[in-house]
Amino acid sequence: MYMVSDLLLGGDLRFHLNQQGKFAEDRAKLYICEISLAVEYLHKNHIIHRDIKPENILLDDQGHAHLTDLNLATKLEDDQLATSFSGTRPYMAPEIYGCAVGDVTGYNDRVDWWSLGVAFYEMLRGRTPFELSSKYTPEQILIVLTESCIAFPASWTSDLISFLRKMMSLNPAKRMASIDDVKNHPYTERINFEAVLHLKTAPVFVPCKEGLNCDPMHEIEERILVSTPIHKRRHYANAHANCASTPIDTNSADHTPQSLALHEISQVFVFFSKLLIFDRKRGDFH
Repeated sequence: MYMVSDLLLGGDLRFHLNQQGKFAEDRAKLYICEISLAVEYLHKNHIIHRDIKPENILLDDQGHAHLTDLNLATKLEDDQLATSFSGTRPYMAPEIYGCAVGDVTGYNDRVDWWSLGVAFYEMLRGRTPFELSSKYTPEQILIVLTESCIAFPASWTSDLISFLRKMMSLNPAKRMASIDDVKNHPYTERINFEAVLHLKTAPVFVPCKEGLNCDPMHEIEERILVSTPIHKRRHYANAHANCASTPIDTNSADHTPQSLALHEISQVFVFFSKLLIFDRKRGDFH
């Protein structure tokens, strides 16, 4: 099956976060409003995205945000719950971990609002709200999520903090659940969502049209050399230094034809990383 999508040349938000560190609030706020409309569209069609994160939010050449990558999406019937351990760890909702350890029987589409809240926080602060190690088990991550207090800068308004708390509520029943919840919150109640829907709201940031809005080296490493990248650009790795950022789907087979073919290629070709050369020149190579 092939999926045809719009050509989005503005780069993903991970690239821009790596370049700029964090975003101005009004810029990030528009992204969240635009992606909220995309999430609502999916949910109305009984689809859970399950992998909302900066890497999967792309900008068009005008600077509008688009939600992409449905690799981990699943479709649920009314009142049906998902059960697989799917997502990218820093953005996965507590109930997904709870399901993995047997504390809950399943989860619904509210996991997407949690992920969007984490992404929004990261856009504003340049880091995710929880300190998670890639070595943590689901049980350990669940403890961190349920027992940690999210730090909010004193400069943030009470409405912004309330909005983020609503998106990242530990209790799914109290979490943001629909576009109406977004529209009716004091933080966004003055937003003209009809204008946002029809791309009438001018973005604060317009991507560069003169060059690539991506890291070509990272794209090559991720898409060609290995199916599950372990050699990443340093600036990309630093963004998730405390937690693995590879999407997880326990419903997927471990040995796909693609992964087997890539493994065979890796046995013939030697992996070259210019980071190793850079480290040698600095004297950091051991």
